[in-house]
Amino acid sequence: MCEFISWVEHENTLYYLTANLLNTKEGRDLKKFLGTAYAEDIKGHGAIERYFGIKGKHHECTDFSSPNNFPAEIVKAMKSGAFRGIGIPDESQVLTKKAYADYKSKCAPLHADYESKLAPLHADYRSKCAALYADYKSKCAALYADYRSKCAALDADYQSKRADLFWDIFMDKKSRARAWR
Repeated sequence: MCEFISWVEHENTLYYLTANLLNTKEGRDLKKFLGTAYAEDIKGHGAIERYFGIKGKHHECTDFSSPNNFPAEIVKAMKSGAFRGIGIPDESQVLTKKAYADYKSKCAPLHADYESKLAPLHADYRSKCAALYADYKSKCAALYADYRSKCAALDADYQSKRADLFWDIFMDKKSRARAWR
């Protein structure tokens, strides 16, 4: 899985997606192609290569502790906000302590709202799964009982034939270990 920020180097040129590129016809086509995986895949090399129609050397960096970890072109794009809608860096590495605290406090109500909307979805999913699992268990129980009954007869036949074979061989004194002759 690709991480934010990812870019592709092809013929000495850096390729990466920006918000402006995603607002083009090609960008909308890419969003449509990615579908529900959009949020995760848009930051990846595959999306970059598809958008630009290239294959190149994959690069990514998640260490935002210094802009020196990135090509100058990427730093400039990041500072201009070009990656809005594609990904966010480790907030604690790029914001001042005061700005980071402010950001976290503003995220808290967003997170609470998200969790409150997510809770009924989880409950619905769990209730539907419970019914399916109960049906699955009942069907498996019958299948397993049939399987075990068929195996029991097969096992009994195998054990009987194996025992007969052993005793046939064992009855020949020359076939016995020295202590059993």
